[in-house]
Amino acid sequence: MELTAPNDNRGQILLVSAIGLAILLTALALTLNTAVFAGIHAAEADDSRNAERGAIQYQHSAERAVAGLIVEINQENETYESLESELAAAIADWDSLSRSEYARDGQTTNSSLERVKYETRVVQDESGDFSDHAGNTTWIVADNVSEVRGFEMEVDEEALVETSDCTGSDACFSLLVEGADGESWRLYVYDDGGVHITVESSSGDTETYESTDSSAKLNITEGAFDVNGSDEAFTTFLDDELEGPYTLTYTNAGNVSGTYELTVDGKIVDDTIEADDRYSVDETPKIHAKIVAADVALRYRSADLTYESEVEVVPGETHE
Repeated sequence: MELTAPNDNRGQILLVSAIGLAILLTALALTLNTAVFAGIHAAEADDSRNAERGAIQYQHSAERAVAGLIVEINQENETYESLESELAAAIADWDSLSRSEYARDGQTTNSSLERVKYETRVVQDESGDFSDHAGNTTWIVADNVSEVRGFEMEVDEEALVETSDCTGSDACFSLLVEGADGESWRLYVYDDGGVHITVESSSGDTETYESTDSSAKLNITEGAFDVNGSDEAFTTFLDDELEGPYTLTYTNAGNVSGTYELTVDGKIVDDTIEADDRYSVDETPKIHAKIVAADVALRYRSADLTYESEVEVVPGETHE
């Protein structure tokens, strides 16, 4: 008699048990691997987020520092070249200090000045004729400027040409503003029993305003003429059909006396102020330059991130 069935049953039971155990071990291994992977992935994600936060914090720190340096340097310098060189040196000093601080945590940083944007104020704050520094009576006050603001004059009657009509005249003091499109706007100032002005728009239309006072104030960019203590509004070149950039020219500047000032965007000399015979740093008409924005190159490197950027820093618009 053969008793083989029980052995076969035991074999099958062992086989099924082995398969079940293998499946269980595989499941446990998968669960363990998933947990380990998740832990590693989370740690890597945390490291990445920390590195990104470090880069952002460095950028904000650099922006705040440069903004403060611009304000300080503008207070101590007035020429284009000294402003830029002093800011570049100050940023280099700050970079050296901050680099040492970040190096303690294993990070490498670098910041450097790439370029600056200027604002220029032209001012004659001592009464006199409106000739340039070299004595030229017809001269370009500002050439190819995108914005003009705060343009004010105070003129005295005594030096003005006596006439009842300046249009077409070769003697009256005038301010000529030419736009990029070839159109022009002109302001004449003359004496007709008091300070008078005539505005000639690009269309050829004219506006005349008169005062019996021996002196008068004009706000060229706001279009306000002080007539006997009250303002008369006139059409400015900004209200006219002129398109920027603008070129501003004084004509017959020896036939007017008083003071003026205006502010324009950008640098208005080719080289240095001293090398341009129209202006001076110390004597009128003089230039006061300031930096209004700076482009700074930044680099931040940690074990998990390399970040490079160029940012524009504008005082008053940085992250607090």
